Amino acid sequence: MGFLIKSITGAPWAEFAKEYLFKKALFSFFLLFAFSLSSYGSDLTLTDYLSQVKQANPALRSFTFRAEALDHRVDSAGTLDDPFIAGGIDQVPFEGGMGSVTRYQISQTIPFPGKLSAKSSVAENRANSAKSDSETFNREITVLATQAFFRLYYSQKAIELNERLKQIVESTVGSTKARYKTGEAGHHDWLLAKVELSVFEIEKLRLLREQKTIQAIVNELRDQPAETAIGTLSPKFSSSDLNENELPSLENQPELKSLEFFVSQAENERRLAKLSYFPDFVIQGMAMYPSPEMMEEKSNWGVMIGVNIPLYFWRKQSELSTAASIDKKAAILEKRNIENRLNTESLDAREQFKTARDVATLYKNTVIPTTNLAVQNAKSGYAARRLPLTQYLETLKVQRTQELEFLAAQIDVELARTRLKELLSAPPLLRLAPAKPSLFGGGTMGSGSMGSDTVGMGRGMSGPTRKSKGSSGPSESGSSGMGGM
Repeated sequence: MGFLIKSITGAPWAEFAKEYLFKKALFSFFLLFAFSLSSYGSDLTLTDYLSQVKQANPALRSFTFRAEALDHRVDSAGTLDDPFIAGGIDQVPFEGGMGSVTRYQISQTIPFPGKLSAKSSVAENRANSAKSDSETFNREITVLATQAFFRLYYSQKAIELNERLKQIVESTVGSTKARYKTGEAGHHDWLLAKVELSVFEIEKLRLLREQKTIQAIVNELRDQPAETAIGTLSPKFSSSDLNENELPSLENQPELKSLEFFVSQAENERRLAKLSYFPDFVIQGMAMYPSPEMMEEKSNWGVMIGVNIPLYFWRKQSELSTAASIDKKAAILEKRNIENRLNTESLDAREQFKTARDVATLYKNTVIPTTNLAVQNAKSGYAARRLPLTQYLETLKVQRTQELEFLAAQIDVELARTRLKELLSAPPLLRLAPAKPSLFGGGTMGSGSMGSDTVGMGRGMSGPTRKSKGSSGPSESGSSGMGGM
């Protein structure tokens, strides 16, 4: 193409060729830009979303950077202090006489044997503990992101079901109006059907408003603007059984690892406090060169060795040693507490999974088929004018509610599976399915609403390990707004 342009330079085709190349480059740029944003506007799977969150979440990245920064402090903690070097004029007389001495001096502090290794071990354990805290926060973000993903999927399905049921009621309004004109139905039946359409519109507005909030949370977790478009979610529901690798194990639990490193850190701090009773050594070398005026003097040198004296040991070294011993006891007790909580959480998570699995199976095999049969009978009865409109609409509402409850039960199974895989001592809890199925005759859970009244949020993302150690990590309450769902 370049050869073509050169060969016809000066001809009208040259300008056309340049314009063609420019448009082609511009089109390629926009195509590349659109491709880069495709994951934020097309169908979104849970795996893709979790990958986006782990790559972009600011709090998670901050934890990673802080752990990396502590890792870079390990070598410096075990390194000798910088030597002191000085040079100057000495032996300058105040009155009379001439001449002076140029003095050069260098000194190096050498800690008592064992102090540097203890400092290095303290810094290393602190860095390893921060890495484990980062792994714990990674798990918390994974649980939160999974909950937000399924909560948004639940909201999308609720809106779809609302629209589907609204269309059924619209067809019912037409038949009720026709019956009213022929005198086969009262005027109140027609008005009731129109009121039901208004109810669906009101509920749709509420669902859309709720969906915007959840969408903002989903975008917040992946560090995107709240209004960023999210395509249709494509979750994958696993089998109802647990694999062996999904069963929780405390061997590689990051919360326990973090506390184990903290216990080792406290032990090394205690050892360092005991070593602080012993003095550090200072080696100093000197070299002196007299000026030409001091003919009698000769150049000379000298070496000195000194020690620092722990003179105030009862206020400094003694208190540091006592504090380190108490800190170690506290760390051991905290580790035991976290072990107990993790064991309890593991048991509770397994029971939650079994319950969620049984509830989903009950909906699938018993509740939904029975309700579908009841809806067919109600539809036939209403068509045959044996069933009033109110009962038919009530049956449709219960069917709608139970379909959402079945979806919520399936989601609860996945959330319980995630809770087992990403075991935490204080996980953020989300349960969508109600305690019992919706029933006919007004016995519905939450009056048959498709909203969040069946949702119970548990504790937020608390970090007992980070709080207890006074970590400077970000966002102790990193609930990312989930508590308001």
